[in-house]
Amino acid sequence: MSDLRSGDGGAPAPLASRTLPPVTRAGLALYAGASGDHNPVHIDLDAARAAGLDDVIAHGMLSMAWAGRVLEEIAGPGGVLSYRMRFAEPVRIGETLTITVRTAADPSSEPDGDSLPVDVLVEDAGGRTKARGGARLRPAVPAGPTPDGH
Repeated sequence: MSDLRSGDGGAPAPLASRTLPPVTRAGLALYAGASGDHNPVHIDLDAARAAGLDDVIAHGMLSMAWAGRVLEEIAGPGGVLSYRMRFAEPVRIGETLTITVRTAADPSSEPDGDSLPVDVLVEDAGGRTKARGGARLRPAVPAGPTPDGH
């Protein structure tokens, strides 16, 4: 990994951008079972409506988990040293999310030799921010020599 800021001093170049399949009720039910988070606003239409919502909404931690998978794709297993996220807006059934990871734009978040700071953005297809955060990634450790010595 290296600092991949754009040459013109603008926004950092993306390290990764992944568009996910649309959010489904079945996916939310599966996540509720796996996570143990059975808050009814995520799985029960009547409870969601009683809470003032039009429909059930995705678990915030599900967005964080999806983004975490993208971070791990970049850094490799064990390469995500720290990770934080703030949820800006509920994710609704049918929404398609894009997760973008960039080298951190904040100049105070410089690489320290041991880690690379990155920004994480979760947006819907209309470009509305659903969540944003950051992480510190450990640079990939070069693999050991191959059996042929290279």
